[in-house]
Amino acid sequence: MKKIFRKKIFAFFLSALLVLALSLPVFADMGPKPSVTLKLYYTPGQRYAVTLLGNTALNGPWTAPADYRERMGSREAWEAFRNYPAPEGYYFLGYFQEYPGDADAEFVWGYYPPNKFYVLLYNIETGTFYRSEEPVERYAFSSEWQVLLDSQDGLRIYHNRNDSDILSSFAARVLITLILELTWGILLFGLRGPAQRTLIGKVNLATQIILNLGLCYGTLYLGPMWGNFLYFALEVLVFSVEAFVYNRYLPWPEGKKPHPIFYALTANLLSFSIGLELNTHCTNTQIRLIGLACLVLWYAGPWFCRKLRKVQNAQ
Repeated sequence: MKKIFRKKIFAFFLSALLVLALSLPVFADMGPKPSVTLKLYYTPGQRYAVTLLGNTALNGPWTAPADYRERMGSREAWEAFRNYPAPEGYYFLGYFQEYPGDADAEFVWGYYPPNKFYVLLYNIETGTFYRSEEPVERYAFSSEWQVLLDSQDGLRIYHNRNDSDILSSFAARVLITLILELTWGILLFGLRGPAQRTLIGKVNLATQIILNLGLCYGTLYLGPMWGNFLYFALEVLVFSVEAFVYNRYLPWPEGKKPHPIFYALTANLLSFSIGLELNTHCTNTQIRLIGLACLVLWYAGPWFCRKLRKVQNAQ
């Protein structure tokens, strides 16, 4: 009976995975494309234009030299960039954006950005150019930098990716999932024994590390469509591994009818749903704070309950 049930569960999730894979629409030029995003910080009150000097004269639809078209922006800025003496091997490809003078802005090149480039700012008010000292290179599918214009130091470029921030957010997500699934097992399935909690903790720690590493890789290097597909595939793999291990090795409380596979399914659905909400509505800083709060509650909650029972018994 157990073998038949396991086969049905496995067949269901395998079918779901195949349906998702075969139903993904593929068009020659409609899939996700790499992008470059610059967070711009410069002197407010003056108009600027921004472009990237690419290391190839032909990149997708962008070419050097490029003919002027009205959709590009003002002809004044276009001519200024075209006449700029670019470093050897680098070219103005015809794409630029203009900004009216806000304190900060965002430059996005979302369609065939150059792989290696100089950042070039043009002050339309004064006719002054500011260029990054060294070329920078895309490091991920969606690469971001902070660009600071300083009157003394010129243009400074900083990676917007903080590895310590990524690692701490990664640890917080693993911690939140681990505590959620342990608490779910304790409250609804009576999995309170040390051996039960130890096994659930070890299995969850291993599967969540694999899942979150895959999520980070997909976000950085695969783009939204294939990143989401990888995430779904890993979720199915995580459930399959946990269901197999719990069904085979998890000491199940006597008198409890729900099957270990049912616990694995519901626990994963719970953590997936809450994780999706956190990723949609919370920043990395907020997720780290939630992870810290979960850790405090995990240890403080039982202690508080014991104290409360003692007070009630004393009364």
